[in-house]
Amino acid sequence: MNSPLLRLSLMSVRTAFFFALLTLCAGCAPRVEQIVAESDYLTYEHAFTDAAAETARRSAERQCAQKKQVAIKTSSACTLTRCTAHYQCMDKADAAKYQQQEQKK
Repeated sequence: MNSPLLRLSLMSVRTAFFFALLTLCAGCAPRVEQIVAESDYLTYEHAFTDAAAETARRSAERQCAQKKQVAIKTSSACTLTRCTAHYQCMDKADAAKYQQQEQKK
């Protein structure tokens, strides 16, 4: 029962199962596409899920942080399956002013 051939066969099955599982999970991550990155303006298209929206927000924050700025979501629109989100990189002071203006609307 402990033959080397049997052990090799079990290792092959486990390895194949592991790689199949990894391949399936590769599609589990939310797909977010950055479709425009011009100056301080960023536009993302993503699935209509909270996870994909969060991924887009984090990506915008990372890109703006490289310029020592913060990412502000200026607008977004969704269909039943896809969303488009627009962000702008701003200095912290300008971001605070923008958010105050938006709250007054």
